[in-house]
Amino acid sequence: MERTPWNPPVRIGRDSVGDALEALAYMERRWPRIKGMCFAEAHLACLAALDGRQAAADARTRFMAAVEEARLH
Repeated sequence: MERTPWNPPVRIGRDSVGDALEALAYMERRWPRIKGMCFAEAHLACLAALDGRQAAADARTRFMAAVEEARLH
């Protein structure tokens, strides 16, 4: 499992998400009930980043899109 840090971390209110594993945990525990297409893409991208099949920066970009889609800023 590759835990490449995101630079900079993604800020969600007072929370800071610093890598793909933290993003998956946030999506599992703190995400609103309604999940859109960006959520699904971010979830898959984070899993792929942890497996080394996708760049950490790509997972970060997808996660940021999901945060915007869910209006979590």
